[in-house]
Amino acid sequence: NVLKPFHVARHWAGRVTDEFFAQGDLERAQGLELTPMCDRNAQSRVGLQKGFIDFVAGPFMRSLVRLFPGIAHVQEQLEQNRLRWDGMADADLLAFVGGQRDARAAAADDDTTDGAGSLSSMPTPPPCRRPKP
Repeated sequence: NVLKPFHVARHWAGRVTDEFFAQGDLERAQGLELTPMCDRNAQSRVGLQKGFIDFVAGPFMRSLVRLFPGIAHVQEQLEQNRLRWDGMADADLLAFVGGQRDARAAAADDDTTDGAGSLSSMPTPPPCRRPKP
């Protein structure tokens, strides 16, 4: 999702960090060791995006572009997104995501919309469980 236009990447960043933090909340409630990126008390939503770009997606894309120069535009989108994250705080992302949720809820209440296929109507998968050492 970090390779998509920023308005799409931002939407999915909110959703994926919601999922991470929900997993961390379950781990905490069950007395399990918290997966570091799932600890809402120690992580920043925006920081997670920047870290993923800096340490995973960015190096991977640079390697791919060396092999396939025709996809350089994808790396350029990633770099533009990374710059946009620099100017954003968690509160900005949460405000945007909250507005999106409100719009989905309003659409679900509208009789002309059945909500079929929306991610909000899909069941939540069970959390990943790491074995205890």
